[in-house]
Amino acid sequence: MSTANRVMLWLLGGLLLIGVVWYTQWFLNNHQRVTEEQRVDSSPEAIRNRFLAAERFLQQLEYDAESFRARDLVSTLPPPGDALLVRRMPPQMSDQQIDTLDNWIEAGGVLILTSEYFYQDDGDSDPFLQYLGVRMLPTEDQQPEADSLEHSDSNASEPSRYLPVSLALAREAEPVTVSFRKDRFLEDGDQWAAERFDSALGAHYLKYTFGRGRVIVLSDLDLFSNDRIKEDDNAFLLSHLVAGSRKVWLQYSIDALPLPQLLWQKIPFILCALVALLMLMGWRLFLYTGPRLQLQNQQRRNLLEHIDATAHYAWRIDRGYSLFENNRKALELAWRKRHPTLNPMDNRQRAEWIGEKTGMVATAVERSLYHEIAKDQDFIKATLVLQQLASGLKQRELR
Repeated sequence: MSTANRVMLWLLGGLLLIGVVWYTQWFLNNHQRVTEEQRVDSSPEAIRNRFLAAERFLQQLEYDAESFRARDLVSTLPPPGDALLVRRMPPQMSDQQIDTLDNWIEAGGVLILTSEYFYQDDGDSDPFLQYLGVRMLPTEDQQPEADSLEHSDSNASEPSRYLPVSLALAREAEPVTVSFRKDRFLEDGDQWAAERFDSALGAHYLKYTFGRGRVIVLSDLDLFSNDRIKEDDNAFLLSHLVAGSRKVWLQYSIDALPLPQLLWQKIPFILCALVALLMLMGWRLFLYTGPRLQLQNQQRRNLLEHIDATAHYAWRIDRGYSLFENNRKALELAWRKRHPTLNPMDNRQRAEWIGEKTGMVATAVERSLYHEIAKDQDFIKATLVLQQLASGLKQRELR
């Protein structure tokens, strides 16, 4: 990069820095941080999670509570001893999945659920409730071909839609009152329920015990939604149902997580590495600057040219010092083999003996054979001395 370009870059960088400092100072002098509190009907989190108020209520009671959403509920069951409130059971469950859920309950799990569909012989049904023998039925003034219970929640705030039911819960001194929806009730087909509470319409609360755990089926699970948990004794009923549980899990949806969020939860390190790799590839392809070497001759070299190029490269690396070192060691060894008298001598004595036999200066012989060569001039002189020593050795062999 030329000097003019460097000066221009430094000038632009300085102007940019001055502009940033000036704008920061102007912004701080003309703006003020103000905290403003506004009340809204529902926060985005509450709209997304209809059991958010129930979660906060349980946390105030010092329960370890967490709301979540999961499509495959059976494969992500919490540890036994936890309580699980399920907004929707999986629409299709195999016998193995039902056995897995049953074993979890017997080990101490608490399951609280309702049915998503009204019972129909030829329609959709909840496999696990069918396993319990529980049916969700509409009242006589409702049409039995109702699709999903989700579609009948638009007018849930109307008082006329609810029927107060008194529940005399075990271990509670007084009954509690909970208003269930009038348009549905439960039917315990196999009469297995260990505890049930009815209204004039039918059952609204069924409790089943399995081993150390229990299953509570309610005709209306929206008792614990954000809009209704504050009504009647709904919040108290929830605290009673999860009493003794290690942790409470509130499933508010079976919708799958967005793919980016799911990947971030499962493989965050791989995603970070992938982003870094993409940034490096982008830098290499689009931001890399600098001169590129253009080959003048694209033809392939022959073998002799490759050898010559390799030799030139080796010479640039160490200027031939490694070859020189090997040659003088080989030459010194050859003199010792030809004249064993040199073996017990030290380096100075050998140089004097060789110089006497060849007529050369002993210091030059010693420097060429044993001393370190650091300068190019000394390298040339030492090479000439080695050539003379090689010639002298051959002449003595010819005699």
